[in-house]
Amino acid sequence: MLRPATRIDVLSVMDQERAECVRFLASLSDEDLATPTVCEGWTVADLAVHLLGEDLFFLSRCRDGYEAPGASPPQDLDEVVKWLNEINERWVGAGRGLSPRLVADLLEVTGRLVSEFLARVDVDAPAEVVSWAGPGKSPWWLVSAREFSERWVHHQQIRDALGRPGLNGPSFVTPILATAMRGVPPVYREVDAPEGTTIAIDVTGRAGYSWAIRRDAQDWKLYEGLTRDAATRLTVDQDAAWRFLMRMLPEAEARQKVTVEGEPAYAEPFFDAASAIVPRR
Repeated sequence: MLRPATRIDVLSVMDQERAECVRFLASLSDEDLATPTVCEGWTVADLAVHLLGEDLFFLSRCRDGYEAPGASPPQDLDEVVKWLNEINERWVGAGRGLSPRLVADLLEVTGRLVSEFLARVDVDAPAEVVSWAGPGKSPWWLVSAREFSERWVHHQQIRDALGRPGLNGPSFVTPILATAMRGVPPVYREVDAPEGTTIAIDVTGRAGYSWAIRRDAQDWKLYEGLTRDAATRLTVDQDAAWRFLMRMLPEAEARQKVTVEGEPAYAEPFFDAASAIVPRR
């Protein structure tokens, strides 16, 4: 039975992920830290520096209300990607002067500061725009989920680069998937369909779950749960689902991993969905 998609609570799992990340980084050799990652031009050590920057910029912007000179992003999405890439490259370049041990120590501190701040906010109050989830300011709970997703995905990229198992249990991956699904309804905004049209998205695996988007009188809305009344049903395993929606899996490869039943035209917009501001591969 379908029910409106509920709020995502990530505070406790954020702390668990950060503790695991700090422990993992502290265990790495110099050779490990110099290993290239999927992020072009960045090593494992660089990705750790990037994680630190994400925390610092988030605290400055959201906790302290600080807007750095020239910090306002452009409006065009392609320009936003370019703008973010330039900021990230400058930060990571400067961070190469920090020791990996210090970066891990600082990640422990900033992780705690982020958690303390997010524990104090009204989770349903408007916070800031999460562009891939739709126009207007998103509530704090979604901003928190976005921050957790970015942390977890970069942590996974580090482990992938080293051939180490990731944090793939349901307590981590289920909220990642629930967050990523918020990027699906916006890509259907221009899809004309009769009211009540439902598109089911079934994710398989230990962290698997079922979602659906349904057309109401004005827009497409996200739901949770199983439904047999779907014009189109997409089925995909959990690893392919999060990697595709976080833009780590090329569209052509994702199409091979997604099974489509029913009306194929309603499946097409799904392959434009994203829950990260990076170019489609």
